Amino acid sequence: MSELFLCLDTSTSTARVAILDAEAGVRFSGEFTADRHAAHLLPLCAEALRAAGVTPAALAGIACGGGPGSFTGLRVGLAAAKGLALPTGVSLYVVSSLEALALDILNAGDAAPGSAAIPSLDAGKGEVYVAGYVADVEHRVRELAPVARLAPAAVPAWLKQLPSLTVQAAGNGAVRYPTAFAAARIADVAGPTAVSVGTLALLQRARGEAADLATAVPFYGRPPDITVKRSP
Repeated sequence: MSELFLCLDTSTSTARVAILDAEAGVRFSGEFTADRHAAHLLPLCAEALRAAGVTPAALAGIACGGGPGSFTGLRVGLAAAKGLALPTGVSLYVVSSLEALALDILNAGDAAPGSAAIPSLDAGKGEVYVAGYVADVEHRVRELAPVARLAPAAVPAWLKQLPSLTVQAAGNGAVRYPTAFAAARIADVAGPTAVSVGTLALLQRARGEAADLATAVPFYGRPPDITVKRSP
């Protein structure tokens, strides 16, 4: 069996797919931006597999960004990952999309040493998801502040609660509401990338933390708008 991983993230309007080897070396990286990922994600995965010369059954693992983020995007991404993993028996790893974006920020060439990464993803309904992370030798990223879903007006007070580090924010939440992140430097970082999803999944694999195919669900961050009506 190969030691290649198929990695993907669909938490934003850009679907990102990569093939990584066991040392986190990048064999393929591609993306496609669309309102909906259903028509484009599997062809992008097929392109990645062809480029790496590997079949789904020969993969060492499949890594999927689990959110939070776009409800529809997350469902499509995890459904595709499960659909490829289930018939082949390949292990599935589900990674926080915010952690992956934090790793993207910390890996950026202009990231200040000892700085804090503030990934922010659009939560819809006029809100954003935020969290705080710093670099960590063992886990690549270490949580500084847990995930929060906030109105943009509440972000400045949330930022003030962080330790006095250089703070760098990125993500479609920070891009959409830049004034909310005025206390942070908004880094020009695209993500969450599938490469960072795969890098964190490799650490999960080393710890024996594969997801359960039957029970794995996205990290939605909020209840869905459509719910089952309760019995009277």
